[in-house]
Amino acid sequence: MRIVSISLLAVLFSGSLLAKPLLVEGNLDQWRDVKWIGETQYQPIMDMEQGVVLRAESVNSASGYEYTRSINLNKTPVLQWQWTAEFTPYAMVMSDDGIEQKSNEFDERTQQGNDFVLRLMVSRKPLFGEPKSIHYVWSHSQPVGSSWAIDANNKVMVVSGNGQTTMKWQTLHRHLQKDWQQLFGEIIDEIDSITFMTDSDSISGHAVGYYGDMQTLAIKSMAENNQ
Repeated sequence: MRIVSISLLAVLFSGSLLAKPLLVEGNLDQWRDVKWIGETQYQPIMDMEQGVVLRAESVNSASGYEYTRSINLNKTPVLQWQWTAEFTPYAMVMSDDGIEQKSNEFDERTQQGNDFVLRLMVSRKPLFGEPKSIHYVWSHSQPVGSSWAIDANNKVMVVSGNGQTTMKWQTLHRHLQKDWQQLFGEIIDEIDSITFMTDSDSISGHAVGYYGDMQTLAIKSMAENNQ
């Protein structure tokens, strides 16, 4: 049984829906690979519940896939996706008695611990200045709903993880305009790209997660709310 966010109710009862598929059955034809450190392995596999999904395994790596077409948030402001984690990033460390063991004792809010088993970034490049991004993540230690800044242009929002069951599919919905206004204090009409990534390079670790389908949905936009 999937975990469905409360905001789904708003989607279901919002009247006529327009949906724009972005990722379906693991098909990456509309996506390009992006690499930062090493190469996370993305493999399409068959899941009994979801059909074909992408298994992502990161070993001291940070790479993913990017969708680079503009998305009009006044038409489709809600992003919906499915994902689940197998295990969150861990590193192998030597204990005091000389035994190597797994450890996930790192702070994701620091540059040295900026690793997530599941990460979905929505980005916008303004006319002037650097691109800005929201990082939706599955956290191993921070509570769902918490947020922080990586830097002035990158904000993290925890939507899954701490205290939740692994290997249980979640369907999430985020109103991108509302989240952008909350984190950046700006109302935007579009985003330029979406990127998903499983990474463990900051701690030289290992993580495995799964990505299902992704689409945008049409419900009431911020522009409509302000009319």
